[in-house]
Amino acid sequence: MKIENKSISIVIHGGCFEKNASELANILINYRKEFKESEIIFSISSSDFIDFNNSNEFSISSYKKNMTSFCYVVNKCADKIAYSHMAQSLPPVYRDGANAHPNHMIESARNGLALASREFVLRTRNDLLFKDRSFIDKYIDLSKNYYKKGKYTVFSAPVMIASIYTLNPFTVVRLPFHYSDWFNFGKLADIRPIWDVPFITLDFATYYCNHYYKVGSKEKERNFFFRTAVEQYIYFNFFSSHFKNLKLDFHNDDRSINESIEILLDNFVVADIYNLNVYYPKYSNGFEKYRDNNKRIIEETWKYLSLNRNINLSDAISVTEETVHDYTPKIFPFKIEAQQLLTKTGFKFLKHILVPADAPPGVACFGPHLTLKKGSYTASVAISALYPKESICTIRVSATGRTGSITLNHKDYTFNKTKERMNKYIYLDVEFENPHDLLEGFEIVVRNDAPVDLAIDYINLVRMD
Repeated sequence: MKIENKSISIVIHGGCFEKNASELANILINYRKEFKESEIIFSISSSDFIDFNNSNEFSISSYKKNMTSFCYVVNKCADKIAYSHMAQSLPPVYRDGANAHPNHMIESARNGLALASREFVLRTRNDLLFKDRSFIDKYIDLSKNYYKKGKYTVFSAPVMIASIYTLNPFTVVRLPFHYSDWFNFGKLADIRPIWDVPFITLDFATYYCNHYYKVGSKEKERNFFFRTAVEQYIYFNFFSSHFKNLKLDFHNDDRSINESIEILLDNFVVADIYNLNVYYPKYSNGFEKYRDNNKRIIEETWKYLSLNRNINLSDAISVTEETVHDYTPKIFPFKIEAQQLLTKTGFKFLKHILVPADAPPGVACFGPHLTLKKGSYTASVAISALYPKESICTIRVSATGRTGSITLNHKDYTFNKTKERMNKYIYLDVEFENPHDLLEGFEIVVRNDAPVDLAIDYINLVRMD
């Protein structure tokens, strides 16, 4: 499969306000720079400075003089501009939430997609930047090596979505058909109809003001005002028009819970967005993998389910309140990024754990507290900086379980002080055997016995048997 930039439309949609104009301008400039041959549509859901009466499909104007430079950027970088006129705010989706704007999202996505003309389309919210073609490479890899059509396939080619907010309905809060709406990438002919849905009504948005929750709903399921989540509304509206047997009368209606996963596997490829080289500071905490892995269908889980289509879904991905944070890796090698590790002597910054040379000796990193199946493994810690402050520094790498109460194995590495600069990774490996069927609280612990300027980037966990 080959997807050239000239065959792609990029639909960037959302609100356009003075407070976010600089960021939007920078995002738009970056898209134009990286995708020179692509068609870029800038779709505006609402604004506090755009003069809609004097704007059109090819040019926007502002009634505020201080925003003319922003308009210049849009007019220079966007091929087409779309506007929304009908959408209104709604009450909060759930308890303690802010007023919701789902109809602004629906209208701006729909109007932007209506102007798109290329074979493929990236539809994305306007505060999310895909910095390069990494997402296309990921799409091709997942489509070629994991995706398979099934009885619920509707699209001519799979559509890529994010794992974040693609929720596992077999967990504490049952939300079938809750697929991420952060972005879509795939064939325009497949994605355009997804967003051709009616506006959410006030009656729908206040459903639970007049109806009891389903009998048996737990406290965490009793926080909705909307009849369903917005994501459920959009995707179920589309798929139920193709399959009349599907049921979703309210947010935790689980009568079609198995079908919701089958539809996910038959139509989508799911990518972990933090592996796609994106800029999205608003939800940076959401990129940390292990906090909610069981609550979502992450990329690894989607791969596992795609390769094992005949397994019992409930057995494979069901979790309880007691096990919701006990994530068990399914596919190896398993990469653990520094963002998902912890440290006692250093600090986390961007994609690294950094231990300053003046920090006391101790635990440079530990975590991420997985549940590990029985077997033989090798863990490899990737070090991108290692400069002992004193003449000698010993670093111990340990594989432990039950949050440090069991040591499976450890290995010591000794390094001498040097004036030479590192120019390649140092990998600190430890081999170990896990004799337990399921070992909870598994972690890799890196400890230094002397001051050292240290940078840890990631850990690779490989199954050897």
